[in-house]
Amino acid sequence: MQASIAAPAKQGNAVVKRALQAVGTPYRWGGTTPGKGLDCSGLVKYAYTDVREVDLPRTSNAMAQGHGQTVDRKDLKPGDLLFFNIKSRNINHVAIYLGDNKFVHAPRRGKAVTVDTLNKPYWNSHYKIAKRVLPKQAPQLRIVQR
Repeated sequence: MQASIAAPAKQGNAVVKRALQAVGTPYRWGGTTPGKGLDCSGLVKYAYTDVREVDLPRTSNAMAQGHGQTVDRKDLKPGDLLFFNIKSRNINHVAIYLGDNKFVHAPRRGKAVTVDTLNKPYWNSHYKIAKRVLPKQAPQLRIVQR
């Protein structure tokens, strides 16, 4: 018999799945539901709805202030939050990391929730910080019989 430790990214995958279900939803400033439209922080709160241990504030700037653990860009995992400053010195945009340098977000008025990439110079230059807000999970013990 062999024991191995596996730390599943189940919650991160659930957040990503829920966020991707909103792709195509029109942007609406202050919007918090796909039925009525979403803004960037509304999308994040919507995606994190089923994660009981996470209670995020309403705005992207407030989310970036003190919530979660700062994550180095090379260590990003699906479900991590990406923060940007656009036409401001303060953080005013948030997105959900998907993996492979891709993220989902509600860009701006006139656009819909979409998947984008950090490889684009625009997003790369406005990127400020990433946070991991998912609770740390204790590794699960998985027993494999041989």
